[in-house]
Amino acid sequence: MSHRPLARALKPAELAGALLSQCGDERQAVNLARRLKEWLFKFHAMSAAEIAERFEVARAKRRMLEAGLRIEPLLVLEQALTSPYDGSCRMVLRLRRESEAHYVEAVAIPRRRDLTLCLSSQVGCPLACSFCATGLLGLRQNLTAAEMVEEHAWAERLQKQRVTDIVFMGMGEPLLNYDAVLEAAYRLTDRQGAQISTRRIILSTAGVVPAIQRYARERHPFPLYFSLNSAIPAKRRRLMPIEKTYPLDSLVESIRAYIASRDWNPRAVIEYVAIPGENMDGEDIEALSAVFKGMPVILDVIPYNATDGRYRPPTWAEVKRFTTALRRLNLPVKVRFSSGKRTGGGCGQLTAGLLKTAPLEGHHLAPPGIFSDLLQSSVSCAS
Repeated sequence: MSHRPLARALKPAELAGALLSQCGDERQAVNLARRLKEWLFKFHAMSAAEIAERFEVARAKRRMLEAGLRIEPLLVLEQALTSPYDGSCRMVLRLRRESEAHYVEAVAIPRRRDLTLCLSSQVGCPLACSFCATGLLGLRQNLTAAEMVEEHAWAERLQKQRVTDIVFMGMGEPLLNYDAVLEAAYRLTDRQGAQISTRRIILSTAGVVPAIQRYARERHPFPLYFSLNSAIPAKRRRLMPIEKTYPLDSLVESIRAYIASRDWNPRAVIEYVAIPGENMDGEDIEALSAVFKGMPVILDVIPYNATDGRYRPPTWAEVKRFTTALRRLNLPVKVRFSSGKRTGGGCGQLTAGLLKTAPLEGHHLAPPGIFSDLLQSSVSCAS
């Protein structure tokens, strides 16, 4: 096996050092590394042959690249399934660094001229939320920062469109892979790479309180979303076992610390997977009112997507009744449209094909105008 390092596994700042032994000239190594950085992380070249074909590279420099580095993908695209309903593309990617096959999924979601990428941060997830198929897998591997960045590369290669938004809402709990996720997030803002705004890179957490507190202290610029799903501790414990480790009271205090740390838009987004018979009753609304009274939060209601048949998805009429009842909290409320659910790529459905998720039932597209009055109410609350 070659001892040359994998170029795509290196941090951009490490490329010059890897090339220096071949160039013998630091300035030449730095210049070549600067160009290579763009080829790899802006134009997403996956091989030396592709670089030679797509870019004007002198033969001597090609030899330096090939002698100093292996230019190969870190992930292998095993499957790409595009939904005919909403245009989302569900990608199944295999990690190349393990002798045993490990798979992750990422979902590219087009919206008008924008393209959002839902990234995975782990293979599987250790948190075992009862409404999420990924949690049934358990934790198998943490992804490296370079592998997360390569998910972005495959999305742009397939979609032939620039990714404008990143959400760390795929497989895994981002804050349990804290350092690698943040390294990936900062790399995705690089001006010689993906060039994504820090305000358009979102991390979602199920409530890892020590990591949230650390994040607030370090004052990172990326928005954090908080997966709550019930403001009643007993219900939340049933839906999310993490409640046993980090109780609701401590989570709310960490959310307050996060809000206080924000220099702009000091609001927290509270994600709420709406499950009929579990967390959409009057007592759930009263509990939300008691917990978040006076706090600058936005409620992001996510209609549950079918996974293993344990719960059923709400109908749009049930979602409308629930969100209408939430108005009395005098908080902005929005309803998230979960793309890719028809192809197993919706929120809570990602399993990299290792488990079969149930087909969608109960909701797809909301009837036209069903939320128009709710939208007006949310705008009024926000203002």
